[in-house]
Amino acid sequence: MLLSAFMTVQSIPHSTSYSVALLTMCFNLQINKESNQMKKLIFAGLCVSLSTLASAGAKESLVGKRLVLDLPDVECAGLSFSKNGKDAAMYAEMGQCQDPLPLRVKWLDDKTFILIEKVRTNNISPPRSYLYKVQNINKHYLKLTQIWTGWGDSKDNTLGYYFK
Repeated sequence: MLLSAFMTVQSIPHSTSYSVALLTMCFNLQINKESNQMKKLIFAGLCVSLSTLASAGAKESLVGKRLVLDLPDVECAGLSFSKNGKDAAMYAEMGQCQDPLPLRVKWLDDKTFILIEKVRTNNISPPRSYLYKVQNINKHYLKLTQIWTGWGDSKDNTLGYYFK
């Protein structure tokens, strides 16, 4: 029964809305009457741990964060996300991290987002846009794939970022 509960948890996408359902599922499972108090305690701890893992999705984890590219000799190039969840900025290594490119954030799902240029540079060009998919995230590190949306057949690019 514990194995089937764990497999069900793995199939649930990681987002805040599922944490309550996950806790309910864990505590509603029938524990065999012959099991001792220790097994019940371990099972309850496992359920709470799994619900904690499922509670924070990528979107919630990035709000208000500053990301720096994990490349040699890079100190500031990367992205920052505002606390309002709607704005972001892209930093280049040149210029000592000044004058970032202001961007708007549009989330397509919990792991996929578009960064869209906010300042119009001329009257004929559309805004630049950058499409990203979160591959992996933890407290200190993020792996993003930038999905190519430009002209030609360039490949998608996966890069690592650390939280600053």
